[in-house]
Amino acid sequence: MDNVRKGEIAVLFLKHQLHRKGMRLGPDFRRELGNIAKAIDAPFGEVMEFAEELVQELVDKLFNKKNDEP
Repeated sequence: MDNVRKGEIAVLFLKHQLHRKGMRLGPDFRRELGNIAKAIDAPFGEVMEFAEELVQELVDKLFNKKNDEP
């Protein structure tokens, strides 16, 4: 398995986990992202961009009106 496919699976896995277990969006969220960026040795801006996309996708999915129909 190549690294691109591993990355795709990792993102799908993370989305699944966040959807099932949720995440806390509070005043310390940026600090937590900063700590994560340091821990995984990634630039904070990239981690922030990734988190924004992920959170927005989860919110959009949660409030999708098609999901509200019986």
